Order: sequence, then structure tokens, then C-alpha cells
Amino acid sequence: MVIFVLTVGLMFAASAVNAEQIKNYRMCSRNTRCNVYDMFVDPCPEALDNLPCELPQTVNSSITFKYKPKFGSVAPKTRLYAETLLLDLPFMDMDTNACLYTNCPIVKDIEQNWLYKLYVSKNYPKASYTVKFKFWDGGPEANRDDQCCFKFDINIV
Repeated sequence: MVIFVLTVGLMFAASAVNAEQIKNYRMCSRNTRCNVYDMFVDPCPEALDNLPCELPQTVNSSITFKYKPKFGSVAPKTRLYAETLLLDLPFMDMDTNACLYTNCPIVKDIEQNWLYKLYVSKNYPKASYTVKFKFWDGGPEANRDDQCCFKFDINIV
């Protein structure tokens, strides 16, 4: 467990070295049960001007952030969505097992790091998107209110 924590911490630090800090993200609602901060996207030089990240198709990018959940989970789930007026469309390449991207279990009121590597597929249409990043307690007795959700803007170019 200690090795996993150190590995994720080192990956987070290495990813943030060449990344740009995203300052214009926002929480999905007042009811989200976490605090998110120190968010970085690589590559995203546009963030220096407080603009949406321009992510080219067929490029690997990374999303890193720190969070402090107000809930715990031994079986957290996650999903990245493109927000639309009618429904949120999931990015299909993302494994929903949140333990692949952060330390598990998620412990209430303990700061943790998240690292997600996003491959921008040619199948994703070139357009502007509001991306919704969400994770929740996926355990069998989970409270459906135990979730964290925030949004930020990108352009797929």
C-alpha cells in the first residue's frame, strides 16, 4: 500500500511538472461532497491565459488534481463526460474503476491525489466541450449523495 501511495504521488508530481494549472474549473453543484484543488492538464498552454485547453486528436493528455472527499469508499467508481443539453455523454475509453487513478480506499476528509491519462481519440469530434469529471461511492450500500463532481472546458482540435 505504501509503495502504491508513493508511486501515485510521484506520478502526480511528474505529470504536473509540464502541465498548466486550470483555474476556471467549477463544481457541478453545491451538493457535491468534496473539495477539488490544484488541478493541472498536460498539455494545456492555453491555461496560462485562462482559456479552455486545446487537446489535439490522437494525443495523450493527463488530468491531475488534489481532492478532499466528504465521504469514503472502498469501491469508488468514476466517469468523464461531455456535458450536453439533453444528457451527459461518457468518454468511452475510461475504465470506471477509480482505484486505477487514485489511492484506495478513498478516506473521508483525507487529501488525496488523482491522475487520469486521457487519450483523445480520432473518434471524438473536433468541438468545444464542457467536461464533467465525476466519482462516487460504488459500494453495495452506497449513499447516492456520496459523489464528487466538477467541470471544466476543453476544445478538441
